[in-house]
Amino acid sequence: MLPSSLTIRPVRASDVPELHAINTYFIENTVLTFVTTPLSYPEFFSKYDSIRFNRLPYIVAVDASADDPDAPIGSVHVSPFRGSQATAYRHTVELSLFCHSDHTGKGVGKALLTRLLDVLRRPEEWGEEWIGREWCRDDVRVREVIGVMAVDDQSEWNGGLGLKEWYERFGFEEVGRLKRVGRKFGRWIDTVYLQLSL
Repeated sequence: MLPSSLTIRPVRASDVPELHAINTYFIENTVLTFVTTPLSYPEFFSKYDSIRFNRLPYIVAVDASADDPDAPIGSVHVSPFRGSQATAYRHTVELSLFCHSDHTGKGVGKALLTRLLDVLRRPEEWGEEWIGREWCRDDVRVREVIGVMAVDDQSEWNGGLGLKEWYERFGFEEVGRLKRVGRKFGRWIDTVYLQLSL
């Protein structure tokens, strides 16, 4: 059950320092991202800026009951699949979702992903702070969402399959698996491609 103090809102530039800290934690401690060296703050801000430039959704969760009630405790965003919206992939985006380690398993990720999918499915019903108006047009509207996740035999989430099952509850389905394509923390990691058709 979500705390009543949880708010889901569009990202702000003032959120970036906390989002950078959350991202750094996952780089240093998990295989959820294959990045092995934490991004510098300017590098992370550049990624944030690129997503906002594309006017795709970048959403955060904040907890009004926290010590800092405006600090993000999780975020979700999509970016152009394969890095460019000026290609035949323009209707496809890749998903990134992270929650602060103190807030995992508490419904924050569910609230974030639910809102993101609603914005993508019905962009015309959301203001420009959520998604750019150009994404309402049929010639560029998002139709497919891709999630790429690690499968790690040493994960506390049933080798990562628990997370896969979590995504499947939202309608994602496994469409591919790449074996032993990543190496982090001295072990080989598979990736699973998940896809949701909007």
